[in-house]
Amino acid sequence: MSQPKNSSPVDEQTPLRRSRWRRFSPSMGWRAFWSEIVIVVLGVAIALAANEAVEEWSWRNKVEDGEARLQGDITWAFLWAAEKYVSQPCVDAQLAALSRTVLDGGSNLSPAPLITNGLGMQYVVRMPNRPYRFPVWDALLADGTANHFSPQRQAFMGRISDDMMNSSRSEAEIRSLMGRLLIMRDPIALDPVVRSNLLTDINQLRSLNAFEAVNAQQRMRRIADAGSAPTAANVELFINASGKNTPGSDYSGTVFFCKTQGLPLADWRDYRNITVNTQFPGASTGK
Repeated sequence: MSQPKNSSPVDEQTPLRRSRWRRFSPSMGWRAFWSEIVIVVLGVAIALAANEAVEEWSWRNKVEDGEARLQGDITWAFLWAAEKYVSQPCVDAQLAALSRTVLDGGSNLSPAPLITNGLGMQYVVRMPNRPYRFPVWDALLADGTANHFSPQRQAFMGRISDDMMNSSRSEAEIRSLMGRLLIMRDPIALDPVVRSNLLTDINQLRSLNAFEAVNAQQRMRRIADAGSAPTAANVELFINASGKNTPGSDYSGTVFFCKTQGLPLADWRDYRNITVNTQFPGASTGK
């Protein structure tokens, strides 16, 4: 039998050429394939969004918890500042009296009266002694929570933290000077060198105390402007001017001492009469 003229054995063995897309076509078909891809992509996007939402919720809870814990530290920062400011005129008057004792003394110093607090510590000048710590903010910085506070709140907390650190350093120097001045409880010989050294220490302590009182007033203003100041009743309770409560970490004893000695005191409410700038000059008007 003869074969058709238009066909040959070679033609029958040659495979038909398919397009590239048909060559790699998935077994389930392109429509099903792309449906699978879309489902996978949507699943990943939903998972990522859910994870981000959970993380955001977690940080928001940590910020709220941090704010609650910070309020305790902020309250103490305000109370210690109020005590420092109120007692500044009293402390300065005591130091001025010590200066007169040194200047008016003869060959020997007239011993200064010794003051003993409830803990048995002895001084020749009574003044506040506080730790000036701000530990919660340090902890929030360490665990990353601080980065999730608003920029304004971060700036406020950072400023208060710096203030407390600087006051802590000043307090350490104040304690050192107070320890040096304890020598005035004894009738030591007053030669020119001793007299000069005593006056240097006294005046340095007066200067430090004055600077810290100014810083304390500004700190109270800053805290009040941020809406974080304690109530006036709580401040008065801590100041303890009546001496009703036992002096210590919870109540001041310096203010009551000053009152009983007839020494001058300032009013902690004076902070309301000043303003403090929380930005660099021109920040609110600059482009």
